Amino acid sequence: MAQRASFLSGALLLLALTSPPPALAAPTTVTVRSGDTLYGLAQRTGVSVARLRSLNGLKGNLIRPGQVLRLRGATATTNSSNGLAPYTVRRGDTLSAIAERAGVSVAALRAVNGFSGSLIRPGQKLKVPPRGTGTAARAVPPRPTTEVRVIHSYVAAQPGETLGTLAKRYRTTEKNLLALNDLGRRRLYPGQRVLVPQRVPVPIPPKPTGKPVSVKRLTPLSIPVRVVNVDLRWRDVLVTPVLPPGGIGKGARVSTLSRVSGAKAVVNGSYFHPQSYIPAGDLVVRGRLVALGRIPAGLAITPDNRATIRAVPARGDGAKVAWRGMETVIAAGPSILKDGVVRRQYSSAFRDPALFGRAARSAVGLVSNRDLVLVTTHARLTTTEMGKVMARLGVRDALLLDGGSSAGLAWNGTAVLESVRSVAYGIGVFTGYEGRRYSR
Repeated sequence: MAQRASFLSGALLLLALTSPPPALAAPTTVTVRSGDTLYGLAQRTGVSVARLRSLNGLKGNLIRPGQVLRLRGATATTNSSNGLAPYTVRRGDTLSAIAERAGVSVAALRAVNGFSGSLIRPGQKLKVPPRGTGTAARAVPPRPTTEVRVIHSYVAAQPGETLGTLAKRYRTTEKNLLALNDLGRRRLYPGQRVLVPQRVPVPIPPKPTGKPVSVKRLTPLSIPVRVVNVDLRWRDVLVTPVLPPGGIGKGARVSTLSRVSGAKAVVNGSYFHPQSYIPAGDLVVRGRLVALGRIPAGLAITPDNRATIRAVPARGDGAKVAWRGMETVIAAGPSILKDGVVRRQYSSAFRDPALFGRAARSAVGLVSNRDLVLVTTHARLTTTEMGKVMARLGVRDALLLDGGSSAGLAWNGTAVLESVRSVAYGIGVFTGYEGRRYSR
């Protein structure tokens, strides 16, 4: 028994003497001694000269005694806080083989190393992302906020200008300009108005929230009204004045205006001279100013369907450029609702006492610049009461249209509330419109 114990002790001693010593942790820094060079340190530590420069922010090979140099990054496996591990390409390596061993995708390897191909060479330094990394996420480009639309507008020919120069400027052809303007000759005179197509950036409309146009019978404040809601977010919706078959200076009832024009909905327009049927306020039809008047405010709509209620521009020399950029303008009033508050004081431009008495009413309003509301009733209301009706319907800003025997609404060519008399024009709502869009 004693002999066996002695044998085991000897064996254990021999094993201890012949076993290799435990591995020591590799040093993370080295202190430069007199006579050291960067190349010598690289040979002694097994860290390349380029790696020593990179770790210690060195641009050249100059080092000084006592200087402490780093031999590795923050951890033993990564070279930075982003978790990327260094790897030196060996002979026979391929990008796909490295990716498979590391548990990452080839696309991720390409992304972190900044190259698009698969060619690598022995000795090349690569950064390897953490295991499980897939294709690097691509930055999502910002959603565009504008789109280019072809808008037709009139320009004045300058001295010496020809159809050819205009065609070149607006990226079209002389033949197209001749057809657009129904011209029988190619020569232009200074000041001649020529219709040209222009590529204009406009805001991308929000997603529609409802049908392009709808009509309802409602009873706000226990008053029976017909309400036409128009969603101007639809690109193919067009709101424009609808003229009688004979044009300006003629009259027609709203059912006739709807039937002849093909509009989905038609509501009577604003005031006009009863004998001549000439509109009493500004009227812009498809970018053309066809009437000037003294009504101080109007509904204005751009060719990309942004609507606003605003004051009429000052007259004088500015009349030539009034309502610039607008496709549709209908001067109306008085203002009966402003920022959701019912108006009780009105512009001095409205002096006819009959305007403020009880009568059938029509009005136009905006909930937002993309939500248009047209309201008609044959109930006899005061101006203030019509303002209250519009407010109850959620409208923020509203203008009174012509009323009394002019008030009327037609839907799909049929009168819903027929106007008793003929009117100078109506406000038409078209859906599925694919024709030209215009601006003044």
